[in-house]
Amino acid sequence: MSYKPREAVVSTQSTGISPVTRLDFATNCSMVVWTMLIEKLLVFCLFLIVSVAGACVPLSTQQLASKLGTGFIPQHMSLDQSFDGNHPLQYNQHGMCSSKIVYEPELPDNYFPRFIRHVKCTSEEDKCLTGKSCKTVEAYIKILEKKPTIFCDDDGYEQWTTRSLKIGAGCECAVDTP
Repeated sequence: MSYKPREAVVSTQSTGISPVTRLDFATNCSMVVWTMLIEKLLVFCLFLIVSVAGACVPLSTQQLASKLGTGFIPQHMSLDQSFDGNHPLQYNQHGMCSSKIVYEPELPDNYFPRFIRHVKCTSEEDKCLTGKSCKTVEAYIKILEKKPTIFCDDDGYEQWTTRSLKIGAGCECAVDTP
């Protein structure tokens, strides 16, 4: 009679599979899992390399302006900080409050357009009528922001999304608020 360790006898009897067969099966399962993980990692790395290499085509200035459509307002926006003289900024219709044109600092590369100007009151504290003072009238304009993603749109271009930007549209005499 030969002696078998108790563990081997128990595991052989409980599963019907010899310890050597169980070891081979576990090794094969581990190999399959590792192979699948390595394949997924290689595909992901390839995707990153293609994306970083600039697979998304940048949109031209004309394409970006087209995306804004009628939202591109030449009185408030400029492509090159020149602000077209054919589109003067109209403000202070009633002339009771003094105002000034404000040129915003250049927006970062991931915004379009990058140059914005607007109007605000010279002094928000100026009294214009009894119980009223000069207040900047606020408005919202649309600008584009490049999405921080490595994925291209359906046509292979960079992705941009519309954002609202609050600007001053004028300066009017308004009721004081506490």
